[in-house]
Amino acid sequence: MERVPVVETAMNTCAIARSMVTNPSVDADDGLPLAALKRADALATLRDGSMTRRELMDTLDVSRTTIHRLVRALEAADLVDQQGNDFVLTVFGHTVAEEVSTYRRRISAASRMQPFLETVDAFPGEIELFAEATVTVTEPTNPYAPVERFINLVTASGTLRGFDTTAIAPIIVPDIREAILSGMETDMIYLPPVVESIVEEYPDDIAEVADSGRLTLSTHSNLPFGLAIFDDRIGLGGYDAETGMLRTFVDTDDDRARTWALDLYDEYREEATAKDLSQLVNA
Repeated sequence: MERVPVVETAMNTCAIARSMVTNPSVDADDGLPLAALKRADALATLRDGSMTRRELMDTLDVSRTTIHRLVRALEAADLVDQQGNDFVLTVFGHTVAEEVSTYRRRISAASRMQPFLETVDAFPGEIELFAEATVTVTEPTNPYAPVERFINLVTASGTLRGFDTTAIAPIIVPDIREAILSGMETDMIYLPPVVESIVEEYPDDIAEVADSGRLTLSTHSNLPFGLAIFDDRIGLGGYDAETGMLRTFVDTDDDRARTWALDLYDEYREEATAKDLSQLVNA
């Protein structure tokens, strides 16, 4: 799977908007992309159907003078046609309106995801899949808020799959260890040094969950961030580079995000090296 930085994704969207200009009288260099973004609300409104000038004024809550300038600009760009008293998007207008809407969703999602994105070098997914995600960050009054959110989701799930980059591993958290022993199937991938550290510092905990037969542990030498796949949600963990503490946790129940997460997990799982827990504990 190709890993594309989120900034590059946003730039690609702008390039798409520029490439859509097919009318030789309208040059993208004349500012169509910016003009379309500036009038995004009007384009979005007209995507729902034709409107009169008065209906546009009321919906957009603007003055008669403003709506006159707006309509003239949309007509000049071949984005809108007037049919009687109604204004309707042209086919070209519908295309531009859709691209503008996509761009806005991506930028909004990127803004929402900023605390997580600041912890990674690149993000390999479609950022807009997380437009409605729950983002939990550390707070001065609650520095463990992301950890608490993660634990709450784990203990409410019957399964846990994913990968992690820190020695603060789920299996050493008492609540999660008890969930595994109570029947939660767990399949996690860690960096090799993390597994060594976990086994060295928590041999009894590892031995206990190993005996349950419900924990599969693997190693991978290059993990990008934390990924957790629960029964109904998926989560992304961003860690502090110096302390290894969970700095932000992003989770969503978006079906498309879940499909992406499962594909990403499978990719790393195929490359990972499975570990024999009994040998690790007894080594």
